[in-house]
Amino acid sequence: MMKLIIKEYLASLKERGELDAILPDLLSEIGFNVFSSSGRGTRQDGVDVAATGCLNGDIEKVYLFSIKAGDLTRTTWDSAAVQSLRPSLNEIIDSYIPNRLPSEHKDKPIVICLCFGGEILEQVRTDVEGYTKSILKNGIEVIQWNGDKLAELILSSFLREDLLPKSFRSMLRKSLALLDEPEASYKHFADLIKNLIQTKTDRVEKKVTVIRQINICLWILFAWCREANNIEAAYLSSELTLLHAWEIAKPFLGKKTRVAKDIFNTVESIRGVYQLICTQYLESKILPFTDKRHALSSAVKPSCKVDVNLKLFDVLGRVAMGGIWTHWQIQLIPKENIELRDQLIKEVQRYFIAMKQLISNNPILLSPYKDDQAIEIAIVTWFLALDSRNFDFIHSWLLEVINRVRFNFNIHSNYPCNLSAYYELIEHPIEKSEAYRIEVTAGSVLYPTVAAFSGLFGFNDIYYEIQSFKEESLRHCNFQFWYPDETSEEQFYTNKSTHGATLSNVCVEKTKEDFLDQIFKECQQNSDFRDMSAMKYGLWPLLFIGCRHYRLPIPLHFLEMFKSNKQ
Repeated sequence: MMKLIIKEYLASLKERGELDAILPDLLSEIGFNVFSSSGRGTRQDGVDVAATGCLNGDIEKVYLFSIKAGDLTRTTWDSAAVQSLRPSLNEIIDSYIPNRLPSEHKDKPIVICLCFGGEILEQVRTDVEGYTKSILKNGIEVIQWNGDKLAELILSSFLREDLLPKSFRSMLRKSLALLDEPEASYKHFADLIKNLIQTKTDRVEKKVTVIRQINICLWILFAWCREANNIEAAYLSSELTLLHAWEIAKPFLGKKTRVAKDIFNTVESIRGVYQLICTQYLESKILPFTDKRHALSSAVKPSCKVDVNLKLFDVLGRVAMGGIWTHWQIQLIPKENIELRDQLIKEVQRYFIAMKQLISNNPILLSPYKDDQAIEIAIVTWFLALDSRNFDFIHSWLLEVINRVRFNFNIHSNYPCNLSAYYELIEHPIEKSEAYRIEVTAGSVLYPTVAAFSGLFGFNDIYYEIQSFKEESLRHCNFQFWYPDETSEEQFYTNKSTHGATLSNVCVEKTKEDFLDQIFKECQQNSDFRDMSAMKYGLWPLLFIGCRHYRLPIPLHFLEMFKSNKQ
């Protein structure tokens, strides 16, 4: 059963960025030394992946892999298409072997491996076999790794019984079986990831295997989700997988060992899968419809307006995360690579436009129903604020949010509350008494978050509106902020226990200068945020993902960069 699942997954993978992304890990896991990979560089004269190793007790050989997606057909074997396999093999023989093969490997026997996720179709089998026999005359061996062979290798290396017991395989199968129920699918996949990461490993090399296992499992889930045209489970699972992968990787920060290199290469692969999933989700499900009035609100197909509210705020946060990762990529591009930088800058601008359209065309995003939707509001505002030309929009959005919240509060209708259970939210407010209202608004991160951005950006009218609201109706409410503490590094990426510190009763009643001074002085005195491994490594968007996924407020340290703005 598992082999069939893996074969289906392999057959659905694309050639570039997918099949060639998992092959290096697979080769490394069976003992090969990968010395060239298109996943980390560029294609070299027909060779997608190059490695040395021994198969079945044979002598060490050089294996040169040319990869094609899906089944091998007449078109993918030999046609005018650039990516046809036969021209690639000619390049290997005529150019790569004589000119690019490293000198230390020139004396070793050479094996060319035709690698594809599906099967060789009968219509082309005779042509392939005839061609490979002609290559043998040059003393070069030719082998085929089809989907069946790759599935067998994955089962024997990544998912063998001593590493992935039947109970773990069952979690993966259940996750795949429930793709039409994304939350249930995600739950089983989350159980799989958490169990894998908790596997006792007495050797550091086994940690490499574990992180590669979760990478392969995520790829399998994504391939099946894509085939079902429902990638919601893959989206949720990719966030969790990336966070847990970092938990495995962080002890190897600063180390230059082979194990450390392999682990961080796999983390990068998982990040690539995560971004691939995010991009496909946004490009196919969200971005084409942000400019259409109520289009996404209607697409929720709700049973009540709470469904629309919860989903639309979630979607808004996902769009912002897509933009944040693109912004992060820009920081890594050398300044001399003007063309790529300009392309990514245009992508960021596209995300700006999409988010503003999403808010403008779906008015329910002006009325948060849950206090913890402050998380999405903070992520979106932070991202939009990267360009000062968005400040007018930010101002109009936040002002409308506070005005509507205050109006809803006064008429006892869907005002932000501390309730989290769905059945409670759809009944909120269950009564229009002052006692109930005090109970469900005992604390808030929403209002102080909006106040912080308003104070930073000089939105005095919004800041004074929050002051007035606090004085008039929310004296009982504890305005608070969350800060990472000394336990956060250990707990943040897996959320296995509570962590962090709370700054309570922040003083919005005072001037905005005193208010900002209070919250940022706490940031300066708190070094735990800057000491977090994701910050040290430069993978800071991971903290946004963790806060969004585990429902933690965004650390105010991210707002410090805006302090130079006119207040």
